[in-house]
Amino acid sequence: MESRQKVIIALVIIFSIFFVLMIISTTLNFREYGIKTAENKASLTAEIVKIGLTSHMVNGIMGQRDYFLNQIGSVEKISELWIARSPTVIEQYGEGHNNETPRDRIDTEVLKSGLTKSLTTETASKSIIRVSIPFVATEYGTPNCMACHKAKEGEVLGVVSMVMDITEIRTSSLRTVLYNMAITILTIIFVFIVINRFIKPFVNIFYSFRDVLQSAYNGDYSVRIKGYQNKESETVAEMLNTMLEKLQHTFEELDKKVYIFIKNKNYVKEPDPLININTTIERLSDIYKFKQTIENDKNLEDIYKRIASVLKDHFKLDDFTMTEIDTMNKVKKTVYTINGCHCGILENECRADRIQSSVDSSIFKNSCELYKLEDTEYICTPYTISNDLTLVLTITTKGVEKTEYARTITSDIEDYITTARPAIMSKKLMQTLNKMARVDQLTDMYNRKFLDEFVDISVPQAIRAGTSFGVMMIDIDYFKMINDNYGHDVGDEAIRIVSRVIKKSIRKADMAIRYGGEEFLVLLHNCEEENIIKIAQTIRTEFSRQKIHANEDTFFKTLSVGCSSFPKDSDSIWKCIKFADMSLYQAKEGGRNKVVMFKKEMLDNTEVGESY
Repeated sequence: MESRQKVIIALVIIFSIFFVLMIISTTLNFREYGIKTAENKASLTAEIVKIGLTSHMVNGIMGQRDYFLNQIGSVEKISELWIARSPTVIEQYGEGHNNETPRDRIDTEVLKSGLTKSLTTETASKSIIRVSIPFVATEYGTPNCMACHKAKEGEVLGVVSMVMDITEIRTSSLRTVLYNMAITILTIIFVFIVINRFIKPFVNIFYSFRDVLQSAYNGDYSVRIKGYQNKESETVAEMLNTMLEKLQHTFEELDKKVYIFIKNKNYVKEPDPLININTTIERLSDIYKFKQTIENDKNLEDIYKRIASVLKDHFKLDDFTMTEIDTMNKVKKTVYTINGCHCGILENECRADRIQSSVDSSIFKNSCELYKLEDTEYICTPYTISNDLTLVLTITTKGVEKTEYARTITSDIEDYITTARPAIMSKKLMQTLNKMARVDQLTDMYNRKFLDEFVDISVPQAIRAGTSFGVMMIDIDYFKMINDNYGHDVGDEAIRIVSRVIKKSIRKADMAIRYGGEEFLVLLHNCEEENIIKIAQTIRTEFSRQKIHANEDTFFKTLSVGCSSFPKDSDSIWKCIKFADMSLYQAKEGGRNKVVMFKKEMLDNTEVGESY
């Protein structure tokens, strides 16, 4: 039920109650007025009867009182009039004419109590009232009742009773009530017309305003207020419509402008732009806080851990792997994983990276032949960081709901990874620059700068841990002849061949450094002297078998190796490097293509500077 109907019903009920109460009050008042009027007439008539009877008694004509009483009843339009003597008067003067004794219980009660009593009897067609009024004796006033009656002061001498027809008074009262009813009904109708005339426009605009607010609550700000019928409501409607138009334009523009900052355009938009704006701002706020955090991270690994934290805590993923594919350096590595990597991405070409699109096993079974885990689904999504760097996210799920959820959040995850892209590129560039500063570009070996840092940081730790190093200094024999005879390009190729042989011959824990020109330094981790010589011989013999191409010519070269042991030969790594260099010199002097291990005797007639 609408408010307008409620107001009308309330007004009808109020006016109806008022009308009924007014009719009842008026009817009761007129009835009371009619009864009071009749009682007053009865009192007046009784007083006249008292005075007349007293006059008759004083003048000695009591025998003619019947005529007087009949005339009084006729003049006052009284239906019946009689008097009743008290026992005292009856005892003194007898019962009188027409048996002037109490006729009924009312006469008897009035004689006893000395109080006036009245009784109204009403039928459908007639209304009558019976009134009995006592005649009380008193010696005060004129005449003195005690002069004629043997009675006491205040004793009741008799009762004057009469019956009066008040039908005309009732009829007049009803006529007046009907007039009042008609006037009241006309007044109510007039009030309703006035209310409808002056209040209806405001009620209409209220309902229109309600409809507009309901539409705005549901997200539709295009509805406008209509139906205004006077100047005041028109002014209010125009103001509200103008405000709604501004709100609609503002919300639409905000929704468009804020929405462009979100990379994921696939999420379901709500009809209400306020909800969309709030959702977008919440997402932007989360992404901005994520961006601020990763910008202060120290290295690339921290950023990858931060992305993994978002995947675990925000997206509630419990099994995923992030793999970095660096095409420039031809390196693949797992940067973060939960429960391990379930596919052979590190050893084989990644399908998702190759097609630059998601691979979803729930859409097509066995989409990727590299995936190994049974009874699970997977979604592999490549996120391009740069032309040479891709981050592949593999999400492993069990069950249809989790798989569907993982499919829906891939674009949301892209927002975070896209936000992290500049930081990843920056950290990756720093890694590249650091590598370029510490790695020789021709051989992809560490350089002298790295050696300086390694000696300053790692060697003291190695000393405390009791770690030893085998030191090898390697040099190509007659290298200058290669540059002179075939050119520097062939010389560079010879250096690359040596570097490949060295890398192939040593372990991952060992370290190969291009010391300068055609010289190489190798540090063998925890290696005994006999193994140092064995590795050096392997490098020497393997290189001697390598063909070096110079245009259409092919030739072979040899190399010499000098070795020492740290900290056996010295507790200074620089001295051990110098000792290896001295051993290399001995190998050169001894005919080249040799491996020489440092001996203390080599120090004879040789000064080793303190800088070593």
